[in-house]
Amino acid sequence: MNHLYLMQHISYHLHTLVRRCTPEGVLLDSYCARAQFKDQFSTEELTALFQSFSADNPVSQQEIPLLLLSGKQTAYALIPCPGFLFLIGPVGFSQPVYLKNQYTPEHLDDAWLKTVPVCEFSDFTTDVLLAFNLYQETVCTENTLLLASCICPETGNTLHRSFSELVFENREYGKIHNPYDQELREFASIESGDLEQLERSLAEDYPGEVGTLAKNPLRQAQNRGIVVITLASRAAIRGGLVPEIAFSLSDSYIQKIEECRDIPAVFHLFHTAEYEYAQMVKDINAQKEGISAKDRNPHINKCKDYIFSHLHEKITVQEIADALGLNANYLSGLFRRYEKVSLSAFIRREKISLTKNLLVYSRYSYSEIATYLGFSSQSHLGKYFKESTGMTLHQYRDVYGVKEFDSLL
Repeated sequence: MNHLYLMQHISYHLHTLVRRCTPEGVLLDSYCARAQFKDQFSTEELTALFQSFSADNPVSQQEIPLLLLSGKQTAYALIPCPGFLFLIGPVGFSQPVYLKNQYTPEHLDDAWLKTVPVCEFSDFTTDVLLAFNLYQETVCTENTLLLASCICPETGNTLHRSFSELVFENREYGKIHNPYDQELREFASIESGDLEQLERSLAEDYPGEVGTLAKNPLRQAQNRGIVVITLASRAAIRGGLVPEIAFSLSDSYIQKIEECRDIPAVFHLFHTAEYEYAQMVKDINAQKEGISAKDRNPHINKCKDYIFSHLHEKITVQEIADALGLNANYLSGLFRRYEKVSLSAFIRREKISLTKNLLVYSRYSYSEIATYLGFSSQSHLGKYFKESTGMTLHQYRDVYGVKEFDSLL
């Protein structure tokens, strides 16, 4: 292994000192791309300092790299390798980072501190893991390093204690969250490009509350907006939107939300994002049909108008052809050529779409819905519905239906 090349690479990347030494702290090699930069700690002092935080095992036998924060301002890494150690640092971080191993020196020279290079914590850990994993058979992941070096042991306990207290408080005061099925309807409408259903789902009213995402009201609204936009972008991707477009639009809206200084602007932005995603999916669905509305044959538009006006009836191709004054075979061929689907299949698809809305927003029984849409029986409707959605009528209503329908009247 070319030790010197690796040391140079890390030094140029982090602009700091990289040392290779024995487990006892005897310096073997060192490299710093900044010729005038010096560290206040010697190699022996740093090795001994790291050893004091791993008293149970020699530093050379550690299974992961060790990180150390000195004076809450500068950081070092000790990387155990077969027969020697790497020491990387000092560096400062652009944002405060908690490290379990902390040392407070008696004195730090302010003039020297100003010369310590500053980097992103992620850049630092990337180089630390690179140096470690090049010499080890067992890979250390970023998550393993962060768990061992950066996560406060009390974090999990504090979180679960807070969770228990919140659950008890909510029960004590009768506070509940809004139902999950409303969220399913909201984002299912984006996934299907159904603007009308999206509008209805957003207009639903419930006695519950949105979860507390921050104590500050503006931050609460911003966090909620970020969550909504993230879920909306994923729904749009499931609906066929190119992921890169969905992610880029999400980034743009979230950045704007971060800049907002009033709550109404935040709500306007994330609801606008939902409608934009739904419209994008709707446009994709229209493209899949093969041709824009303005270019369709006028007979096709009239045919569709007839279908939409008679969805509650049993519709046959012959009845449509008679209404339009066309030959039934000619109309069928014309419709397939322009719409890329048979006329009968299109009628069933539109009836199934209306069935979904009735299952979600009405209290009609399954047999009443079947009769209303011109199916010979509930089982007849159920067969086509299962083929189209993969769910039975009961399953679909159970998942997406408005549970508290009476409260909306």
